[in-house]
Amino acid sequence: MSKFSQRYGYMPVEKAFQREFADTALRTKLWNVLKVTIWDRYDHSNYSLRSTSENIDLMLKRLWFHFFNKDLDTLPEFYSRGRSQGGYDQLKEHFFNCEWFAIYDFIEEISTQSNLLDETAREWINTVLEEQNAAYRFVGEEIAEITDKQEILAIEDALEHPEKAVRIHLEASLRMLSDKQSPDYRNSVKESISAVEAACRLVAGSESSTLADALKKIRNLHPALSRAFNQLYGYTSDASGVRHSLIDESNITYADAKFMLVACSAFVSYLKVSAK
Repeated sequence: MSKFSQRYGYMPVEKAFQREFADTALRTKLWNVLKVTIWDRYDHSNYSLRSTSENIDLMLKRLWFHFFNKDLDTLPEFYSRGRSQGGYDQLKEHFFNCEWFAIYDFIEEISTQSNLLDETAREWINTVLEEQNAAYRFVGEEIAEITDKQEILAIEDALEHPEKAVRIHLEASLRMLSDKQSPDYRNSVKESISAVEAACRLVAGSESSTLADALKKIRNLHPALSRAFNQLYGYTSDASGVRHSLIDESNITYADAKFMLVACSAFVSYLKVSAK
């Protein structure tokens, strides 16, 4: 279930997408991936895991030397046998208390400086990042931004549209896309294109026009741009799309829904400026 702040639009767009921000849920899920794929395989007493355990020890030493810039004389054993913190405890404390960007530095350091974070683990991390609406993904062995500031600014600008009907559709689209528990990509796309439809009707001065008819009535709109949004509308109207039947199964993904929200937000803002 989405939070109150998300349902009623009080959460900033940048936080909804977790850009330059990482909440506790995201940190916890990422740590759990590292725990299952790496930390839980540390066991020197198990012959089959001895090589992995030695790799983890070596990685810890590299992190101590290159990443944390700490004195190697202070390097603890991976698991503590007394009251003092072991390497595992110190890594976990750092992960949950560091700045948001240090999380990605840490994961990237493990990926590039060891063979412990394999392709399957990186794919799992990418799944978590997508589920939690983080603006970053593994691309090869490095983490790259996939939801940039300009996309977020486009959405924020459109959400300030003076027409309530346009804002309601965009807010609903963002809420459905950003819901971490049960995202609704199909209806997010529907709300995005409905925002364009509402904005076009407003500019065309016709509340009952279809999107195609409203686009024709907008002065000085380049024909290529008009055709592009007619085609986008068609994409959401075919048999496998979202507007044909909301109960039919759809293959719409997070990427589809995010693209539609960004593209439709940018067009709504364009119409707002051009109408003046």
